[in-house]
Amino acid sequence: MVSHTGPARLALFLLCCMGTLLSSHMVLTHRLSPRDVRKIILELQPLSKKLLQDYLNKEMGVPESSRYPLPCFASDSQQPHIINSRAILPYFKAIRPLLNNTDISEIIQQLDKLKFHHARETKISVPTDTFQCKRFILTILQQFSMCVERTLKSMNSGAQ
Repeated sequence: MVSHTGPARLALFLLCCMGTLLSSHMVLTHRLSPRDVRKIILELQPLSKKLLQDYLNKEMGVPESSRYPLPCFASDSQQPHIINSRAILPYFKAIRPLLNNTDISEIIQQLDKLKFHHARETKISVPTDTFQCKRFILTILQQFSMCVERTLKSMNSGAQ
């Protein structure tokens, strides 16, 4: 049916389809400006500290564990030391039901803004043993708090 209308219409049809396809993919690769990233990191700093401090006050004496490393920085970002929100988000989503805290929901929202790629998130398995679960949560919160601090330091040193 398209062949008797001529190749120009087919080319126009393909061009329109490709334009729509390209514009929809450009939305997915949108990058935040360094100023916006800085604002988000500045909002994450007090949230991460408060969440960690609240947990430490609630669960005294729980040691951190090295068995649960948090992937802090993005390896594919253009700027050095940008938080790897795509890898960190699943950890916070996994511990959100265990903490029942509004700060963790706010952290998830902020991390969601930093996601540069819309890739599938990995599933994180939280330990079932109560003590190991507490160690897991504490480790994630401590490592994330340190990650935010290092990110701010690197952004401040890079701005000078």
